[in-house]
Amino acid sequence: MTLPDERILLVGFVVFCRIGACMAIAPGFSSPRIPPRVRLFAALGVTITVAPSLLEGLSPASIDQSAARLAILIVGECGIGATMGLLGRLVFASLETTFTAASMAIGLSSAFAPRVDESETMPELAAFVVFGMTTLFFVAELHWEVIRAVFDSYAALPLGAILSPEVALEKVASTLSAGLAMAFRLAAPFLAFGIVATFSFALLNKITPQVAIYFVATPAVMLSGIALLPFVWPDMATIFIAFFSDWLRGL
Repeated sequence: MTLPDERILLVGFVVFCRIGACMAIAPGFSSPRIPPRVRLFAALGVTITVAPSLLEGLSPASIDQSAARLAILIVGECGIGATMGLLGRLVFASLETTFTAASMAIGLSSAFAPRVDESETMPELAAFVVFGMTTLFFVAELHWEVIRAVFDSYAALPLGAILSPEVALEKVASTLSAGLAMAFRLAAPFLAFGIVATFSFALLNKITPQVAIYFVATPAVMLSGIALLPFVWPDMATIFIAFFSDWLRGL
């Protein structure tokens, strides 16, 4: 194999570092339900698709093949990709946080709740919503927007560029702020219903202390909260897809 071919393969590997790191952390792609071999081949396929376009504006000879420079380059590319994947994961983490609170507000939480995308359990309502939003993530083809965002990142951060910690922290803070605001809007009907229902039953318990209101209130609040989900789900899905799509385009 000639030296230019080796350098081209080296550039391809460096591109794979950014894409693979992003897909290893990004929501949906990093799900433990997807076998590691499938995720690896998906990252390789995206790399093979994207690398030729990047090589058009990059000279393989410009890559320093010294061990120290290569180590810095690989770590930097993995850091950029991991940061992009982490930002997407923070949006789904915001959903998990707010809907965990919503699940507790309507009394729909237990230690035997299912697992969606992590090794830890989450309340039933949060698990259902996160699983549904992850499904919509692929149905609405937003996973292609993630790949597009990685491809466009080479315009702002070309190969060899170092991601500033200040910029990364600013992105994390803005993503958390926007994600939590969006997730709170989605969970607001359940939180408001839980607060109103709890206050109403507490007031009723004060009026009739001889009646064990707790045994009536718990199933009533739980069933009413579950019945509320079909009415708000279309709006929840629309708001989430619109937010995540706009966020990806601005990433």
